[in-house]
Amino acid sequence: MYRLVTLMICAFATAAIAADVPAPTKTFIDKAAVANKYEIDTSELALKYGKSADVKSFAQQMIDDHKKVGEDFKAALAEAKIEPPADSLDVAHTAKYAKLRLFTTEKGFDHAYVNAQLHAHEDAVATFKDYSANGPTPAIKAFAAKTLPTLEHHLEMVKSLNAKTPATD
Repeated sequence: MYRLVTLMICAFATAAIAADVPAPTKTFIDKAAVANKYEIDTSELALKYGKSADVKSFAQQMIDDHKKVGEDFKAALAEAKIEPPADSLDVAHTAKYAKLRLFTTEKGFDHAYVNAQLHAHEDAVATFKDYSANGPTPAIKAFAAKTLPTLEHHLEMVKSLNAKTPATD
């Protein structure tokens, strides 16, 4: 009985915390978590299946930088007293990952990876820019503002890499 009451209290407390999170913050948190995981997961594929040294170097930097971003994200969530979202991809990103995974047995992986990172970073920069300017939760807004320059740098890096990555490797 005591265990059941404890579980009910924890569930209520979590629901209360979730209910206090403004909708724009919830949307941002979900997008940021998925984007970060996607960029790490696809970069791990690139380390394994990439052909060019430039692609592998970029992939390693994405893994290192986005793991750090993940740590900063968790700290911001803790400061805001918000439960972290599940560490998983959403349906759209799972499909994108699966599509990229198909290239691991074909030519063109480097180009497909770079293209995926280009689109992912364009989306991330737009999302972080908007939230850092308009987000209603101070700790999460500060995280977005702190992370935005890193994401903008990644976008410039991947644009440069895209210009020199052929469609077939």
